[in-house]
Amino acid sequence: MNVELVKAYYVEAAHCAPTCGVNGARQHGHSFRIEIVVAGPAESPYGWLIDFGEITRLFDPLRRQLDHADLNKIPGLDNPSFEGLAAWIDKGLRPALPMLKEVRVSTAGDDDFAPQELDEDLFRNLPRRLRFSFEAAQSLPHLPEGHPCRGLHGHTYRVEVGAMDLMRLWGHLRGLYEALDHRYLNEVAGIGAATSERLCAWIWEFLLRSIDDLTVVVVQETNTARCIYRGK
Repeated sequence: MNVELVKAYYVEAAHCAPTCGVNGARQHGHSFRIEIVVAGPAESPYGWLIDFGEITRLFDPLRRQLDHADLNKIPGLDNPSFEGLAAWIDKGLRPALPMLKEVRVSTAGDDDFAPQELDEDLFRNLPRRLRFSFEAAQSLPHLPEGHPCRGLHGHTYRVEVGAMDLMRLWGHLRGLYEALDHRYLNEVAGIGAATSERLCAWIWEFLLRSIDDLTVVVVQETNTARCIYRGK
């Protein structure tokens, strides 16, 4: 029985890649989704092609080089585009994983301005809101040496904004997106050290110039971490 297995990983990294969209030449970042695809016969006594944990073990040395890093400074990664990153991973992983079929690299976000309306979430106590994503780099240089967030890295930020009048809010989100997307957030006036907490407050104040019925701002840096701000 021949099968393909796909194991996905995420790394939070910055890069400057002219081939990455219209604004790729600017320093920015992503939550990179990396899919390791292996293929072959599932003939082991355990009934699988390979243990997913073994794929993780083999990929982890490469993942640790990439996560919370500036890809333009990774040795041997001369082209830090999505395609170049996939080729760099393939080259480093294939000798230890000969059943490797393909490496796919993408972003965890929409890679465009594409707001979506979200219904009220009673479980999380969140009102109706609009959600969009943007790609940006940041660093937190005030953190201690050795902290992974101290140096330049990046995220695909997922932002949710609530207001009483969502139709009116919709018209003002494009300006917010353009102010943040494909930027180094530390250089955006008024943000400073771009923690999720400060970014929530900055977004609130940015929109408050035009919207007086805001209810909530949510900033999600990674798939497992988010900040919720209600204007107080």
